Parts: sequence; C-alpha cells; structure tokens
Amino acid sequence: MKGMSWIIIAVLLAGLGLGGFYFYQQTTELRSDLLALRQKLDRIEAFVKSEEDIRKMTRLPADANLPNVITSLNSTNAKLSAVDDSLKKEAARLDENIKKQTESIEKLNRETVAMTQKNTFDTLMAVIRGHILKVKLELSNKNVGVVKSELDLVHDMLTKAAAIATADQKRAIAEIQAALQKAKTEADTNLPAASSRVDLLWYDVVKVQNK
Repeated sequence: MKGMSWIIIAVLLAGLGLGGFYFYQQTTELRSDLLALRQKLDRIEAFVKSEEDIRKMTRLPADANLPNVITSLNSTNAKLSAVDDSLKKEAARLDENIKKQTESIEKLNRETVAMTQKNTFDTLMAVIRGHILKVKLELSNKNVGVVKSELDLVHDMLTKAAAIATADQKRAIAEIQAALQKAKTEADTNLPAASSRVDLLWYDVVKVQNK
C-alpha cells in the first residue's frame, strides 16, 4: 500500500507540473497585456506630475495682473480636466481588460484542472491494468491469498479513480468493482471462472479509460 501511495503522489505531482507549464504558456499574452496597461498608467502619472509642476509655476504674486491670473488658472484647470477625463477613460479600459483577463484565467484554471485530472486518471488506470495482469499470473500459480489482496488493491485504486472520473466512467467503475468482488469469491471455489472474469476486467478497464 505504501508503494501505491507513492505512485499516486508521483502521478499528482506530474499532473500539477504539466498543468503549471500549460498555464504559464497560456497566460503569456495576458501578462503582456497587464505590462502594457502598467506602462500606460506610468505615462499618465508622469503627465499628472508635469501638470502639478505647471500649477506651481503659475502661482503669481499678489500684485500680479488679475486677468493674467484668471487666464493662467483657466489654462491649468483645462489641462487638469483633460487629464482627469483621460484617467477616467483609462480606468474604464483597465476595468474591462481586467474583467476579460480574469475570465480568461478562470477558464485556463478549469482547463488546467481538467487536464491534470485526466492525466492522473489515465495513469491510475494504467497502473490498475498492471495489477490485473498480476492477478492473472497469481491465479495461474494458484496463489489465492495474493489474488485476493491484489483484487482488494485494485478495488481501492478504482475508488480513487472514480473521484476524478466522469459520470459515465463512475458507473462503469462501479460495475467493474462489483465484478471484482465476484472474482474474489470465485478464487476460493472456481479458479478457471475467476481467471476468465479477470480477463474481461482488463478489457473493461481499457473501455472505461476511453469513455
């Protein structure tokens, strides 16, 4: 059982590693878009800073000509108003881009999870087929005790596989587990019948993987 646990852990780690690489590849464009948006905001911040400098420069002494003061203030306010409008538009675009990117990332997350689960499921089924072949060998050697232990192990592994299986696969796995119990009973009384049932189970496992 310890060996089986290490196999499952290795399968999960492999699936996560592949999923992470896939996610990194698929988010390249999204990360590029975010960088471009950050650069736009930096340019706007620089523009705002320059306008603040202009405002400081337009502070005229108390004895300055009033019309000139009003003209200067109006000019500065007009420029700052334009910056404010630009910031609002940029913020709206940023919100829309973030919304789209969030949706894309959520979709990629779902696809990555699905891909990882499929890889894990396929690997588990391959390991299960290997144990079924071992059951076949032990039946030919009439090692009933080993046969029963292996059938129990296969049953437990199928339960783990069912946790990440589709609805159709879950139903097929339940049928295979029922057949395993019959083979386990037949191992005590009818080895040829148990062997024939195990042969069918191997093909049934292949079918489940292809559903």
